[in-house]
Amino acid sequence: MHKKQTHRLLAFSFVLILIALAITGNTQAQDGGQNPTPMVITVTPFGSPTPDGGPTAVPTDECALPPDRFEPNNDAQTATAVRLQSEPDLTLTGDDMDYFTGYLKAGQMIRVSTTVYGGLDTQLKVFWEGQLAAENDDRSPTDVGSLLTFTAPADGWYVALVAKATVYDGTYDLEMSLAEPTATPTAVPTFTPTPSPTPIISPDLAEPNNSPETARPVTPGLRDTYTVGAGDIDYFTFIAKAGSRYVCETVTDQVDTLLTVLDIGVNDDRGVGRVDSSFAWTAHGEQTAVIRIEARGGSFGQYEFGCQTVAPQPTAPQPLSFVAPTSAQPVPVATITPAGGIVATDGITTTEQISLTVRHLGQVQPQIVVPTTYIRLLVYYDANNDRQPGPGEGIANVSVLAVDVQGQRLGQVFTNAQGEAIFNLTGETIARVIVPFVPGWSARVRAGESNNDIVLGLPAVRLPVFLPVQNQTAGEE
Repeated sequence: MHKKQTHRLLAFSFVLILIALAITGNTQAQDGGQNPTPMVITVTPFGSPTPDGGPTAVPTDECALPPDRFEPNNDAQTATAVRLQSEPDLTLTGDDMDYFTGYLKAGQMIRVSTTVYGGLDTQLKVFWEGQLAAENDDRSPTDVGSLLTFTAPADGWYVALVAKATVYDGTYDLEMSLAEPTATPTAVPTFTPTPSPTPIISPDLAEPNNSPETARPVTPGLRDTYTVGAGDIDYFTFIAKAGSRYVCETVTDQVDTLLTVLDIGVNDDRGVGRVDSSFAWTAHGEQTAVIRIEARGGSFGQYEFGCQTVAPQPTAPQPLSFVAPTSAQPVPVATITPAGGIVATDGITTTEQISLTVRHLGQVQPQIVVPTTYIRLLVYYDANNDRQPGPGEGIANVSVLAVDVQGQRLGQVFTNAQGEAIFNLTGETIARVIVPFVPGWSARVRAGESNNDIVLGLPAVRLPVFLPVQNQTAGEE
């Protein structure tokens, strides 16, 4: 192909030369002779030829790296909110620089690092309340990625900056993680507070539950995942039974939760280095428990929440009191031998005669322990037909009977708003619990034991004509 192109170029040049000669031959000087200076035309083909006869390639920007998924985040006001996690495949091109922000509690130490690719050399800085707190260029003489650690002096937001240290573009991975603090205390710098960005979180399935009136009903023993932060407050509620001990808790490492059981107690952090909450309490009477979950210090994120019954705390034995004798005289001591006789200890002196009276009390009668059967069950209608109880599927005010092996009724309760029913029966005759108005709603009971796992569910395809609630059955029971 390049030979044909060269031939066409030569032919085109030859034609232009002939035209130039014709013009030169017809051009006359003012004195009647020919113009001694011929016109010169230079023909330059489009594109310069390469050694192999082809045109020179024109550079393009086809290899330029595209902006990453967090752009634009080129200043502190547009910083990307991140959690303790790894963010891969980020880019730095041209004058680009990336800002990130996150929330720390006082004393927490964060480890920030970059892993670079494609000739990129990063420079890493951390700012606290607008001032530079730590920086790093190269993590080692052979690694041009960056690594630094920073300890938060108080609850608040940090800002991390990743920039290029050279002119070369490339990609990098960013990693945020908590590091164990060192034993050596460091001075806490004084900073001028600056506004922090307000993150935006998506509402969870329990919303709206921002007030005690709109609290979401929950079932003790079941957990679910929710979100809180940015001004959001979550309320939950259930019926607490008299004498039962409960533990309500959040499980998370994303958001600093504050858990409050209204009118009972509150907990912030369940332990050192933890940001989730746990609170245990005993219901002294049947009551409606309302739990409030808040996010502290502007934090936000997901958390698991649940309440469950636990064994009551054992009563600590009272210490024995001892009253020292007031007399300065020696105290007589007696030793009781296995045979039951009393032998005086040598070396005891007394000024008075001690009289002992032995009274026969007869044989010790064994204490009769009456077994108690504890039953906790859930009655629900499986509306979504997933063969397990879910939120809002418990049936309230359903009559539940405890019967013996002959079917004689030993006790009756009605389920609460969450579909729960609890029995505490003394004796060994209980055999089953039943819901008399729905065939098949019955379960065996282990007499004298705790029965915490009884679930009576009605499939969605077997919806009865009516549900046996308390108002309908009070007269019949």
